[in-house]
Amino acid sequence: MFRNGFVSTRVARFKKEEEGSLVIFSLFLFLAMVIFGGVAVDLMLYENRRTHVQAATDRAVLAAANLEQSVPAKTVVKDYLAKVGIHVDDDDIFVDEVGEMPVVTGRQVSVVVEAESPTLLMNMIGIKSLPYAAMSEAEESVNDVEVSLVLDVSGSMGSPMTKLENMQEAAKKFVDGVLEGADDDRVSISLIPYSTQVSVGPELIDRIVTEHDHEYSHCVNFEEQDFQTTAIHRFRQAVDEFGNLLEDGDGNPVMEPIPLSQTADFDPFVNYNTRLRTSNGSHYYPVCRDQASMDIVPWSNTVADLKDQIDSFTPSGNTSIDVAMKWATALLDPSMNAALVSLEGDATATVNIDSAFTQRPRGHNYEDVLKFIVLMTDGINTTQYELRDEDKEGMSDIYFDTSNNDYLMRIEDEDGDVDWWDMTDRRWENWTYDEDEDRHLSNIDVWSEMSVRWRAYRGFYLRTGRASDYYEQVGGYSNYDGPRQPIYARSNDPSADTKDRRLSQMCTAAKDAGIVVFTIGFEVTDDSADIMEACASSDQHFYRVTGQDIQYAFASIKNQINQLKLTQ
Repeated sequence: MFRNGFVSTRVARFKKEEEGSLVIFSLFLFLAMVIFGGVAVDLMLYENRRTHVQAATDRAVLAAANLEQSVPAKTVVKDYLAKVGIHVDDDDIFVDEVGEMPVVTGRQVSVVVEAESPTLLMNMIGIKSLPYAAMSEAEESVNDVEVSLVLDVSGSMGSPMTKLENMQEAAKKFVDGVLEGADDDRVSISLIPYSTQVSVGPELIDRIVTEHDHEYSHCVNFEEQDFQTTAIHRFRQAVDEFGNLLEDGDGNPVMEPIPLSQTADFDPFVNYNTRLRTSNGSHYYPVCRDQASMDIVPWSNTVADLKDQIDSFTPSGNTSIDVAMKWATALLDPSMNAALVSLEGDATATVNIDSAFTQRPRGHNYEDVLKFIVLMTDGINTTQYELRDEDKEGMSDIYFDTSNNDYLMRIEDEDGDVDWWDMTDRRWENWTYDEDEDRHLSNIDVWSEMSVRWRAYRGFYLRTGRASDYYEQVGGYSNYDGPRQPIYARSNDPSADTKDRRLSQMCTAAKDAGIVVFTIGFEVTDDSADIMEACASSDQHFYRVTGQDIQYAFASIKNQINQLKLTQ
């Protein structure tokens, strides 16, 4: 038995005892440190995982926004995350995609990945996981894009015919890749087919300043200075009817565009026995081809129109890369804006211009525009003939007898006596001109109705019997010292390299204006390859290809037009 007061004594002593209290407090502090340390570890692991997922999501969204990407964006993102060991359920990936394939102007993909990071020590206090979200947005896009697509359809493109077919297929795929699905009106293509000349088309030529005008065909001649500027026109100070220089009210000179001389409709190539292609009344080998398929298609974003034009190409004629490059550059120059606006606002025009393009061509310094020229050839510059301006003006000495369908040349001697030489029947005629029934041909009409060599042979050689009279008229008689020949050649002869020099000047002007120039040498010689490589913006912008590899060149150029940026 406990003695009296034993229990109360022990209780009193226990109340006063302090031994061991520090141990309890230490245990409490240790437990708190473990918990806070665990929180820190879990937060570190959480942040590491969140950063890892964010970086993976950034890479995934870039891949998903790629314009060449054909896999759905969510699949691309999920696959990228899986490859770095991150498993996310489909329901936790939210994708907002703008601009689905195929599109070149832009694709924007926004991705939000929701996930949870499991905890280790925080689990002790009931927190089993920490939620997080990785957000990323990528856009692959180009700014406003203006493209001049320049395609060689000269006679050599038909030998063999597979050359033209390979080019057509590659060019159509290029158009598809650039325009199909591009519904935001940011890309325009000007299609420029060329051979000896470039046909502007009846509606576009009416919107530039020309002289020596006619309706037979639609090409223009450029002078040496024109190949040193990207603009379609050069300017001069205007004068009044008395030849005085004009100024405005502030004393500033009044400037006017220098007219471009329209190319006459003539054939310098066909032999002297041929007047015209009688089946349709046109020339065999005109300097300016008059088929609608040869017309420029300006500032278009209509895939069908461009591809239909490419499909309709036929090979013929010589090669004038310099003239084609001039038009390619001019259609990217802001000086053509008035022509574009006029075409777009003309309800009767057959040229289809999108109303969104009325600010084009943009200025070369406009920061949100990219301008490209894609220049393709299978050869090298060859002879381009031109009529002298004085032989495109006024009335000729040739008449047409409507009753007999004969062409007659009026010959007046020094005494004023007139004889008539029948060019059709090749004999002298006693003929009287009836101004109500017969036709007096202008110089423009003459060249359109008979080839150069037929006129020279029938009207000069057979009439006089002198071969020199024939060669004087076809521009091939070197010892002739009389009146200037009506036609002359612009070619890359070894002594001048006229057209190659002009091409080089035009390429330099384009590049100086900030235009990116791609060139394609399709089954070309080494000399031609050197010229085309020098024209390109860099060695990497030049492609020398053969056969079906031309598709690779066009595909590569299309891909380089795209610009990629991570916007968020």
